[in-house]
Amino acid sequence: MELAGRAERLWAAIIDRLILLAVSIGIGVTFSGMHGSTLLSLPFGLCALLMIGVVGGQIWLLTTEGRTLGKKAMGLRIVTIKDMTNGGFTTNVLMRGAIGWVISAVPVAGMFYGLLDPLAIFREDRRCLHDHIAGTCVIKDAADVPAGTADRPAEPDQPAQ
Repeated sequence: MELAGRAERLWAAIIDRLILLAVSIGIGVTFSGMHGSTLLSLPFGLCALLMIGVVGGQIWLLTTEGRTLGKKAMGLRIVTIKDMTNGGFTTNVLMRGAIGWVISAVPVAGMFYGLLDPLAIFREDRRCLHDHIAGTCVIKDAADVPAGTADRPAEPDQPAQ
């Protein structure tokens, strides 16, 4: 299995952030002109459901497929180092994500973690700190490679005539 490239992982992260940004902007636009409105509860509820749906969908994908929407778009998958399988909820959500969020909330330590976590990808094993904490790596998912772009096996030699 081939490790995901640094640029592919960066683009997957950008896609994930853009999805959350789009939902957040939608929420902001919805509420921008509604100060004191009695109709505020309906849009608030819809926006809250949308955000819960997006975050819940990402957690579902991480748990069941070992990827986010961004990783899916880039043809990447998170697997455990020990057996190259999907780590599920505990590994992919809690170990890779929640522990990093907790560390990031600690003054000073969080600042260093936030800086060092992505920089670790420049090591030879291309694993961020959250990958080391969870015992995971990100690989290219051969099932997601578009037709015609994968390396093809060499054609057998044709007998000379």
